[in-house]
Amino acid sequence: MAGSRVKGIACIVDTDVAIDFLRGRDYARELLQRWVSKGLLAISTLTHLETYQGMKAGEEEATNTFLDGLVSVAVDIPIARRAGTILGELRSKGVTVGIADAIIGATALQLNAPLLTNNVEHYPFADLKVLTGFEDSSNK
Repeated sequence: MAGSRVKGIACIVDTDVAIDFLRGRDYARELLQRWVSKGLLAISTLTHLETYQGMKAGEEEATNTFLDGLVSVAVDIPIARRAGTILGELRSKGVTVGIADAIIGATALQLNAPLLTNNVEHYPFADLKVLTGFEDSSNK
């Protein structure tokens, strides 16, 4: 799916929250259950990469089932350009951010959706609504 054309996205799920869900953490299950009632849950295709990088033996079926149940947003040209611009602006201020985080953040910005993460410090992006997985998002 082209990232800038996906409609009905309630939020972008960051890799750490996805992994916590797969590891059976209660907060992640409850958080995603609340957000799915607001619309579609999405992940960047970079989250696939990061999740598979840390996948343990015997987890492939559960991982595939979970990730396949989310909207996967591919890195398209608008997302790539936005991520590159963000990286350049932050670098000019002496701030370093990982390329994967820039792409995931740019995906959320491009879709005008909040990002659910526990790694708030990874996303010092202007105009990005970042929600921690541990905060009560039911009223947002």
